Amino acid sequence: MSRIYLFALIELATLGAIITPLVVSLSLKVLQLVPEAEKEGALGIVAALGSLAALLANPIFGSLSDRTRSRFGRRRPWLVAGVVGGLLASVLLAVASSLPMMILAWVLAQAAYNATLASLSALLADQVPEEQRSKASGIFGAFGFLGMVPAMLVAALFASNLTVVMLVMPVFAVVVVTIICFVIPDPPVERQDAGSRSIGQIFSAFLFNPFKVPAFTLVWVQRATMQFGYTVVSTFGLFYLMIRLSMDQTGAASLTSIATLAGAALNVAAAFGCGYLASRRGNYAPFVIGSAALMAVSLLMKAFTDDLAVFWISTALAGFALGAYYAVDLALVMRTLPLGEEGKYLGIFNIAKTLPQSLAPALAPLIVLIGGSDPIAGGDKNYAALYIVAAIAVLGSLLTLPGLRGVLRRADYERGRAAATASTITEKESVA
Repeated sequence: MSRIYLFALIELATLGAIITPLVVSLSLKVLQLVPEAEKEGALGIVAALGSLAALLANPIFGSLSDRTRSRFGRRRPWLVAGVVGGLLASVLLAVASSLPMMILAWVLAQAAYNATLASLSALLADQVPEEQRSKASGIFGAFGFLGMVPAMLVAALFASNLTVVMLVMPVFAVVVVTIICFVIPDPPVERQDAGSRSIGQIFSAFLFNPFKVPAFTLVWVQRATMQFGYTVVSTFGLFYLMIRLSMDQTGAASLTSIATLAGAALNVAAAFGCGYLASRRGNYAPFVIGSAALMAVSLLMKAFTDDLAVFWISTALAGFALGAYYAVDLALVMRTLPLGEEGKYLGIFNIAKTLPQSLAPALAPLIVLIGGSDPIAGGDKNYAALYIVAAIAVLGSLLTLPGLRGVLRRADYERGRAAATASTITEKESVA
């Protein structure tokens, strides 16, 4: 179990380096580079292209790590290279003097950090046994949110010093990941064909037939839909506060950081607690349903308020809901992975996290134009529409549950796995 905490610490540091710009520093950088009236569109382009890079990088680097021959192992070289590349890209982002340079820097940062995350997912599949995976899901969910804590503290204290805010977590990630890579095992690959695949085959590694793995596909869709609902509003959270609560950018950045920290505290509590309960119950359905319902309520509360107290209540509900969901989503998808292809499919599953980060920021500037002016704050941007669409997306994720009956409960999953194993043995015996 101690090894899981080390893996989760890598997740903490790496996600912190990615999430902090999405929450605060990208918005502030955009305000430095473009006119006020163009901020939503510019931020949408930056975030969308960066997430597209992450979408492509995750399965590609995961496949490359599968086939790496090194005396340091398959995964560790990519774990370290990713955070080092991310730090260099973050430096470029901090000094960017134009929007194209900012876009290039963020694309490089997303690609680099997802090399680390892809290798980490594969390492998790390599070394964490099935009976520990529900607890691991809760631990990873908690540590993913904890990654925002040190960075948000810095953002709250040094909101006017953008360079400090941008570089704290990238430096932290390099230090943490490098130290842990000296501790964790990662034996060199023994397969003779490890490095034999062509570039074309590596790029095709993230393609799959969704009809051959229907349960995996449904979990993928569920995770992508939940992520879309969250990302479509979180990317524009700073602008929401500036419009709805009539705050300046420094005050909005500080409040965003504090609210993120408060939400992260509830994320951690919910992820640990729900991960433990889900491990004991073996039934993930109540956690999926409850988290989606709470998240939808929190989004609808923000859609129709300019009251600070309501903002805090909805932030608390969203924090708990996300923690509860992330406590089980990794464990749930691990019940759907084809035997012998766990690393590949975990890489594909990571696309469900990164694809919405491309789509949501690109669509959000269009969504805020729905229905005319905002019913609460007025103006030409309708933030109520943005939060309503996000709530609909989150509730829509529950449509996948009927098709997941065979994996939501531990007893059903174990019966299905036993039947599949028996069928495989029978086929081998008939061939022999």
